[in-house]
Amino acid sequence: MGNFFSTDGPLFEGMAYIINIIYVSVLWILFSIPIITIGASSTALYYTVTKVIRHGRSYIFREFWQSFKSNLKQSTVVWLIYLVMMGILLVDIRVMGAFGTAVSQTLQFVFIVGICMVSAVMVYALAYIARFTQDVRHILTNSVLMAIRHLPKTLLLVVVLAAAVLGCYLFGLGIVFIPAVAALVDSLILESIFVQYMSKEDREKEALRNHPEQYEYYNRKE
Repeated sequence: MGNFFSTDGPLFEGMAYIINIIYVSVLWILFSIPIITIGASSTALYYTVTKVIRHGRSYIFREFWQSFKSNLKQSTVVWLIYLVMMGILLVDIRVMGAFGTAVSQTLQFVFIVGICMVSAVMVYALAYIARFTQDVRHILTNSVLMAIRHLPKTLLLVVVLAAAVLGCYLFGLGIVFIPAVAALVDSLILESIFVQYMSKEDREKEALRNHPEQYEYYNRKE
């Protein structure tokens, strides 16, 4: 029982985990306030959740800020492209709804599917920016290819995104923890995909970094 209430016990570890979830979610909210920076803020959220919360490497604010600064340009470009495409699809849905015919309803459904796919590609792209260094054209191209190739997991990402948006809409205070929770779930899905596109050497280095004790031992041997 004493170990349970100690600073190294499960109670304090659980509280620290929850506080970190809230902390990084609040950072995401603050850095997303200009709206145009939501892309960069989301990339920083994914990077921080994956590196700090999942693997206990470094500190939340330092990693969030560093990722935000270094990926601001690319993430913003991807975010603006997403907004433009979403605007076009939403207008198309509204226009088709005015006709009220069977064909227009079918097209509405097609456009809704388009919104889901565009949103999924956006999730891939913003996370991809956090993990790899490439130009925007290759980021978007690879994100589209991965979204298609890993369709079941892509659909799961769409469900996570929809659940996060709906959760924040229905429960206002949920916004202080839902973003990080959604990013955490996304990380579990996306990292299993991204690792397939990494070289054996990079995978080994990543595994070592995610296990500090092994990483330090490896460095000592070197």
